[in-house]
Amino acid sequence: MTVLVVRRLHAPWIDRARNYKVLVDGQQRALIGDDATVQIGVTPGQHVVRLKVDWCGSPEVAVTVPHGAIVRLECRPNAGALSALLYVTIWRNRYISLTPVTSWT
Repeated sequence: MTVLVVRRLHAPWIDRARNYKVLVDGQQRALIGDDATVQIGVTPGQHVVRLKVDWCGSPEVAVTVPHGAIVRLECRPNAGALSALLYVTIWRNRYISLTPVTSWT
């Protein structure tokens, strides 16, 4: 089973009630809420993953998923109380942090 797992870390206040769209190769494959995890079945090989919420999102992350493997990604909002305005305008494509991880902490 070849799986891409995305885990969204709990945010104290920002985006807590909003779902992020999980896009794999440009297609929406799931929605993920605060403090949640989604599993997406993918074909083995190279994939591009990105998260979006409204007009903001994460940078694209390229992952290689070997046959029968599980690849894990972790996300969280980057914006804070003082930086929110910058992240929804100038840094809108860095609004969400999306990083590959080897194991959950």
